[in-house]
Amino acid sequence: MSTLNLILAEIRFRFVNFLLCLLVVVIAAALFIVGPTLISGYAEDTNEQLSKLEAQAEQMEADTKKELAEMDKQTKRIMRDLGVNLRIVHKDTNMANLYTDFVAVDFPEDYVHRLAQAESIETIVHLVATLQARIKWENRTALLVGTLPVLTQSQKNEEKPHMVRPVEKATVLLGHELGAGLKDGDTIQVEGHELKIAKIMPEYGSLQDVQLVTNLEDAQKILQKPDRINQIMALNCKCKGDRISVIRAELEGVLPDTKVTEHLTNATAREKQRDLVEADRARKLRKVESNLKRVSENRGRQQKMLSRLISIMTPLVVLTSALFVALMTWLNVRERRSEIGVLRALGKGAANVAVLFLGKSLLLGLIGGAVGCLLGYYLTLLLGNWIMKIGTDLFVTDIRLVIATVVGAPLITVMASYLPTLSAISQDPAIVLMDN
Repeated sequence: MSTLNLILAEIRFRFVNFLLCLLVVVIAAALFIVGPTLISGYAEDTNEQLSKLEAQAEQMEADTKKELAEMDKQTKRIMRDLGVNLRIVHKDTNMANLYTDFVAVDFPEDYVHRLAQAESIETIVHLVATLQARIKWENRTALLVGTLPVLTQSQKNEEKPHMVRPVEKATVLLGHELGAGLKDGDTIQVEGHELKIAKIMPEYGSLQDVQLVTNLEDAQKILQKPDRINQIMALNCKCKGDRISVIRAELEGVLPDTKVTEHLTNATAREKQRDLVEADRARKLRKVESNLKRVSENRGRQQKMLSRLISIMTPLVVLTSALFVALMTWLNVRERRSEIGVLRALGKGAANVAVLFLGKSLLLGLIGGAVGCLLGYYLTLLLGNWIMKIGTDLFVTDIRLVIATVVGAPLITVMASYLPTLSAISQDPAIVLMDN
């Protein structure tokens, strides 16, 4: 009988023993495939997830910046609608008379242009040269206000538009209370000067409802004060803290015979609104960065944990499998001492006996390694797709890992069977037969 037939006969005779050993080898080989493939697929999925998250983060950041830019724009509009918050007047102006009777000491119109062109002025923008006076119009008390918006040097460099729209010459913006019975486009007489109503303003519930707002030149003609103004309205900068002291220091160097007051409520509202928008911007961007960092760290920890678990379990399973095969082979040798003695007595040499047991172990490793590779592949898909919810296309078994498993499994089973086989061939057949 050939050696192969002896090996097959041995397997049939000890089929349960062979099946148990095969099962252990298959499990070990499968886990040897599952571990690295699962880690590789998980790492690939992590990279894809992080790439998607980074793309989402970039898009979210872009959307956030766009949203915040729109908020900035809306904020500027709201702040613009609040109006200017600085009032520059001649130093001899009595502020009580100004607030109650709108009376202020006038000064040359050139002052506003000097202020606008001064490079040392950094805290004042959106200048409006103003000439105002209380007048009688249509048997009612009204406030005539002539305006001329002037851009500062810093605004010109940044090409920023003025927040106040100029009033065209020979036209008037008529307050709501004064516009009763009139409509846009009508012509009115103001102190003998003909003006066309550009717009009847909506009701504000304030002093604006009794104003006639004209171009500065028209107001100078009506009040007979050519090239004169009595106020410069302006907007302060975004500086923090004691703003008015900084503004006064700058103004002193350009227009020493003027003084400035601040509308504190408007100024504070502007500052708080800007701070809120900036805080919201920072909060949203921090949230995006925090989410990306958190997901990256979680994925990294999970991958390390999985790698550590597999790096411990795989060698342990392989070692356990080798010990199990060695134990089963040793038990097989022990049970068959008499058969081995008969074979030796019939002239079968130690090499023949060794080939019988080692050949069985080799065949066991080959079959177990091949079946384990297939089982490992499908087990990886099961764990990855059903449990870890990762796409099957990410789990690609490395061909080098398959080769290592198919070659390594027989080597391990042969090595595990070596000592029991050595024990079998080292027995004296005469002593074995005598014992039996």
